[in-house]
This record gives sequence, C-alpha cells and structure tokens, in this order.
Amino acid sequence: MQAGREQEARFKHEQKVQEQQADEAQAASQRDAAERYREGRFMLSQQRAAIAGSGGSVSDPSVIDLMDDTQERTALAAQTDIYKGEQQARGYNDAAKVAGINASNSMSAARLRAGASLFAGASDMFSRFGQQAMQSGTATGTTAPLYG
Repeated sequence: MQAGREQEARFKHEQKVQEQQADEAQAASQRDAAERYREGRFMLSQQRAAIAGSGGSVSDPSVIDLMDDTQERTALAAQTDIYKGEQQARGYNDAAKVAGINASNSMSAARLRAGASLFAGASDMFSRFGQQAMQSGTATGTTAPLYG
C-alpha cells in the first residue's frame, strides 16, 4: 500500500507540473502575440513615416493596400502564436489527465496487490497448518478392536 501511495504522489506531482506547463504555454503564446502586434504597429508607423517623407498620401489606394497587408500579416502571425500555445497547452493538459488517471489506478492496483497478497498468505497458512491438522486428527474408521 505504501508503494501505491508513493506512486500516486509521483503521478499527482506530474499532473500538477503538466498543468503548470499548460498555463505557461498559453501565457507565453499570449506574450508572443502581444509582441507581434507591437512589431506590426511599429512597422505601420515606419510605413507612414516613409510615405509622408516621400511626399505620398496615406489615402492613396496602393498605400492603403500595403498597410492592410501589413495589418493582416501581423494579425495572422499573432493568431498563429496563440494557436501554437493553445495546441501545446492541450498536449500538457492531456498529459496531466493521463497522470491523474495513473494516480488513481496506482492506488487501485496497490489495493488489489495487497488483497492478493493477503489471500496468498492465508492460502499458504492453510496449506501448511490446515493439512497437518487434518492428517493428525483422530481417525473415525470402523476397524475391529485389537482385543476382543
């Protein structure tokens, strides 16, 4: 039973670690996405400055298309980062669920092993002492008396 408790504790610890890693994966992907958005805003700012410096207008259709493309690519990169983090978190959460199931199963297995060991011990004791008691008991046969 003690081995089962120790194994259960290991699996529960593993489950907790996996859950923490899932949270960290999501948080890291959100930080990465925020950085992508920041980079995109910076790139748009540089584009505006370059257009204004060259005497162009931000209302020019080709400039609008260029800036829209920049915004779309920025959004796609950020959403991809978030998706990757969510996928990674799902993997960690799945591993955490498996660890939780293993923790539960380890205690069930420990109980079964303990019960089987107890049964085997009782069976062994009966085979040692029960058969001897039956063999050394008084005979109840119908044999003729020696004298008489």
